[in-house]
Amino acid sequence: MNKYLKYLLLIMFSMANANPNYSKCNYYSIYTNNLGVVNWAPDPPYAGAMLNVTYSVKDLPMNTTHLVYVVAAVVRDDKSTDPSAGSKVKVDRNVKDVSVSLNVQWPSPADKNHRYSLVVFLLDYKYEEYTCARFYDRYPH
Repeated sequence: MNKYLKYLLLIMFSMANANPNYSKCNYYSIYTNNLGVVNWAPDPPYAGAMLNVTYSVKDLPMNTTHLVYVVAAVVRDDKSTDPSAGSKVKVDRNVKDVSVSLNVQWPSPADKNHRYSLVVFLLDYKYEEYTCARFYDRYPH
């Protein structure tokens, strides 16, 4: 798959393995290894909440380039819509340990009939390396 298509898929369907209902991003046909740890709060999220997402990984297989980002997005679980919210942060270059924090908005109660996922991924555009995780079956309350 070409690198631009991967990027587009990741942005459209943009990790915390400490929370329940966790999986890799196979749901979106994105097959990756799971690198790093994601935590987010509040959990469970309430309608309209600003989620604070932290991502960290140690000892990456190679140093980061100038094209590495961590992205978090809230995606409706029906796969038919773009993310309802998203945020990305650029990672320092030439490091093997990454630790970043970013915020993303949880949907409002007006859309409480749909399930949502928080999807977080690390992407290096230069080497087309990435990792992705998904927290699913969440409802705006």
